[in-house]
Amino acid sequence: MTRTIVVHSHRGGTGKSSVLANLAVLLATGGARVGAVDTDLQSPTLDLLFGLGPGPGSLADYLLGRCEIEAAARRTALPGLYVVPARSGTAALRELMTTGYDVGLLPEGFDRLAQRFMLDVLLLDTHAGLNNESVTAMGSADVVLIMARADRVDLSGVEETVALAGRLACRRALVLSMAPEGVDRDAVRRRAEEVYGAPLAGILPYVPEMAALYGERIFAQALPGHPLVGEFHAILAALDARDEVSRA
Repeated sequence: MTRTIVVHSHRGGTGKSSVLANLAVLLATGGARVGAVDTDLQSPTLDLLFGLGPGPGSLADYLLGRCEIEAAARRTALPGLYVVPARSGTAALRELMTTGYDVGLLPEGFDRLAQRFMLDVLLLDTHAGLNNESVTAMGSADVVLIMARADRVDLSGVEETVALAGRLACRRALVLSMAPEGVDRDAVRRRAEEVYGAPLAGILPYVPEMAALYGERIFAQALPGHPLVGEFHAILAALDARDEVSRA
């Protein structure tokens, strides 16, 4: 049975898409069959992170009735890892904004991808904030991974996402990113879980090497021995937990 994990943030700049890409790579490297869908039609990223060139279709093309969702799934260099880009160019986005689409196509497409490619895990990237795509993706999730930068301003928007996820039939987990050096991890974990009522799956430090890659390579592939990759593994372990106990 496919497990669906949605990665979401209230604001941009949390590293959401990069974290999803690294989790996808680590899962596939471990032998899982993985699908990653970029539902961020406004600000697509996964095609760039995975170095995908022009292809036969995208999520936008599927929503506009131009292709089947299976045809939009792109094979990557890693066996068992498939990526559906959000769109190519801006014409499809303008058309979607003008004509709209049947939102029911999204969960139907997710199910078809899972069945066609016999996926163990389906990862859904979302647009920051709440819109039709992100809310529909959360409604399809087994786990919603909520990301926020480790600062007061960014965390101020987490309550809205946590509250929404709490009304859905899914687990919730929180990841704090770009934590400053020397942060008291135990204190941060206790405070975050107390305030937000969601388990803390990980605390990702600010890592200059990540910025140095310029988004041209996925961190877990470029620097597999880096301590940050261990943090990604810890997040996966937390998401594998069947309870809501923090593993941070």
